[in-house]
Amino acid sequence: MPTENDFRQMREAYERLAPDPGHFDAFAAKASQAVGAFPGWTPDELGSIAAPALLVVGDHDFVRLEHAVQAHALIPGAQLAVLPGATHLGVLRRADLIVPLVGGFLG
Repeated sequence: MPTENDFRQMREAYERLAPDPGHFDAFAAKASQAVGAFPGWTPDELGSIAAPALLVVGDHDFVRLEHAVQAHALIPGAQLAVLPGATHLGVLRRADLIVPLVGGFLG
């Protein structure tokens, strides 16, 4: 799950970059509602992905590792990376790991 630090950093970035910095709480509520309403993809939908796929999760992610492994198995030719010490949002702060991963994937 995102930690208090994740949410603090997300709020700080929003307030620094958003055209209307005072609306973080409304933004966060809408984002949470959208995530909660998403039913997920079916195994058939995942199996029909024809594009190269790189799945990246943190080992402290709210995406459970067994779900990431299942998605990896269902998407033809997919690659899976599990970043140590990272939450879902913390993955974005691991440029030391992400940049080489994405570079190798795209390379």
